[in-house]
Parts: sequence; structure tokens; C-alpha cells
Amino acid sequence: MEEKKTDTKLNAQDIIARTGRRERKLQAYSPEPVPVEEVVLEAEQIVKQIATPTAENIKEPPREEPRKRKSKAQAEADYQSLFIHESAIAARSGKTVYICKEHHERIIKILHVIAKNDVSLFSYIYNVLEHHFTTYQEDITELYDNNIEKVF
Repeated sequence: MEEKKTDTKLNAQDIIARTGRRERKLQAYSPEPVPVEEVVLEAEQIVKQIATPTAENIKEPPREEPRKRKSKAQAEADYQSLFIHESAIAARSGKTVYICKEHHERIIKILHVIAKNDVSLFSYIYNVLEHHFTTYQEDITELYDNNIEKVF
């Protein structure tokens, strides 16, 4: 039996021809020409601003309000009241979602130790997501509105 030998080299023209695309001529991007003198002057001005610090070009970082330090007991109580309780929704009325093995094992350990296995995996994830959506609702809405395509 004689085997057929096939040419395994790639031929760019053959590949392009097989895709059935129409050939389009590429047009080079040509921005409006800027005189070299203007670019040099602008660069010199920027260098001068950087080299000579003034009150105008030195910006102070925005000050963050100091966070109030919670006691350890209060932080634990807050976490438990937020996340470690059964949700009002039954897991069977939700949808199946896959999470990575590492996160699954970590959550199971948390629930086993903190909740003494009284809280389901579904309830914990539901509570975490509810808190996330409540906390970041304004940011999510703003990002959503900025990224949505307008019909008209």
C-alpha cells in the first residue's frame, strides 16, 4: 500500500483564496502633519514644567478619610450578620453555576467552621452577591449606562 504524500507547507495565497474574502486595499493612516517646530516647542514647555516644581503642577493625592477601626468582635458579628444565614430563596429556584474547586473548598471550610454546617453553599453565595450588588449598585449602573449602545 502506497501512502499519499501531502505538502504540509502553508501557502498564504492559497489560504486567502479559500476563505472567499474579497480583496480590500489597505489604506495607510495619515494624520494631519504637524510642523516639527510646534512639537519641539511643546516638548520644551513640558520639560520646563517638570523641571521646575510649582504649586500648580504639584498635586496632592486625595485624602482618604481614616477608617474607623472596628473591634474584632464587632467585625465578626458584622460578617456573620451579613453572610452567615440562610437565604429566603430555595436553591432549586435558582440556576446552576459552576465555581472553581479552590473557591468551593474555601467556602465549604468557612461554612463548616463558622456556620457549623447550618448554612448552605447556595445561601452563602447568595448573601455575598446580594451584599456586592447593594454595595456597588451605583457603580454598576453607571458602568452599564456608559457601555450600553443607544438605539437612536
